[in-house]
Amino acid sequence: MNPKKLADDILIAVGGKDNLLSITHCATRLRFTLNDSNKLDKVALENNEGILGLVSNNGNYQLIIGTEVPHVYQAIQDLDGTLTGSTTQNNKDEYEKKPIIDRFLATISAIFTPYIPVLATSGIILGLIAIASNMGWLSPESPTYLTLNAMGSALLYFFPILLAFTAAKRFGANPYVGVVIGASLMHPDLSNLLVAGEQLSFMGIPYTAMEFANSVIPIIIAMWAFSYLEKYLKKFLPKALHFMLVPFISVIIMVPLSLIVFGPIGSLFANAIAWVYQFFLDGNVVIFSVVFGALFIFVIMFGLHWIVLPMQLQILAEQGFEYSLAAGGLGNYALLGVTLAILIFHHDKKLKEVAGSAAFVNLVSGITEPGLYGICMKNKRYFLALILGGAAGGLVGGLFQVYVEAFAFTGIIGLPAFAAASEVFPFYLVSVFVSIAVGFVVTVFLDKRLEFKLGKK
Repeated sequence: MNPKKLADDILIAVGGKDNLLSITHCATRLRFTLNDSNKLDKVALENNEGILGLVSNNGNYQLIIGTEVPHVYQAIQDLDGTLTGSTTQNNKDEYEKKPIIDRFLATISAIFTPYIPVLATSGIILGLIAIASNMGWLSPESPTYLTLNAMGSALLYFFPILLAFTAAKRFGANPYVGVVIGASLMHPDLSNLLVAGEQLSFMGIPYTAMEFANSVIPIIIAMWAFSYLEKYLKKFLPKALHFMLVPFISVIIMVPLSLIVFGPIGSLFANAIAWVYQFFLDGNVVIFSVVFGALFIFVIMFGLHWIVLPMQLQILAEQGFEYSLAAGGLGNYALLGVTLAILIFHHDKKLKEVAGSAAFVNLVSGITEPGLYGICMKNKRYFLALILGGAAGGLVGGLFQVYVEAFAFTGIIGLPAFAAASEVFPFYLVSVFVSIAVGFVVTVFLDKRLEFKLGKK
């Protein structure tokens, strides 16, 4: 792949740089919105060999590039340095005309995407030290263990500070002031006072304390409110005073408001999410796991996982364990079974090459787009193998109540993170094997063009 040429092709196909309303990327996808969707040349994008697929969802577009996507994104930035991944002021009115669900998905994606690789890194570190501790190689009281644990736990613990930066930036506020607001809430002197449920007061105003460590929702709500406060201050204060007074007034107002208002509101949201989540678990953890195993890969395929991910992270941070992250990844392994079946049995050499490449990146790093768009989208019957393989693995996981204790991607690289839940890790491996096996076998029997090597030529 030539990232510069592909970037140039993409800009031409989307109608030029002036037609780009916003652009960003995740691990494998280039995500963008347009001022005028009629200028989009879908045929050119779909026929481009450097693009695995195009997903369109109510004005939000995703180009499936693969692991080269950061280089393509940077090449587009180099062609036009004004593209920042967020809505520009000139295009604000056009952006606000988009459906609210599109804006919500784009916002959540922009806030969380930068931290996905680091979340995976944290999970791997926590998994490795859990293995070392369980094997007796590392004492939990040793300085080495404590240092490594700090590396693995830091991101989730200090998430309010990090999310303050990306959320403030996304909402159009000063991200550095946002970080100061988040850091104030995490200051040791204050955080020691914020014991959940305790009655405290600020300047005589009573409020119920909540712990901001590991939280997700309260700081995002606070940054949304901060963006409006900052705009209001800039509108009514003389420009000569903006440099000093806007940050000063913002911090003075937003920290107490976060404690008194946004913290409790965010806590209510988090508790409601936890209640709904627990309701489904109490109904039947087996059904819960089967549903996530069978269908979550489609949620990822359409980019809707940005709705679910904050909830999963919130529950993981609060409870210390989470079920759906384990079950939801089993569809990835079912896809691995599909691609392995095609690699071994299929006649088409080009398709076998695509399957081999897709199987490799899926096995190593859990990246599914090459298999989804290079294999399954071209033959819809393979989706049945995905559903059955993921559901079978979810059934095993549900029966043994498999959970995770750290955020993790599927694949070999992410495996240590799953090993952190040492009690259920063997059953997780069984569920992975079942998903791969069922995906493989169903693919073989679904596709009549396969050479079965069972006497049928």
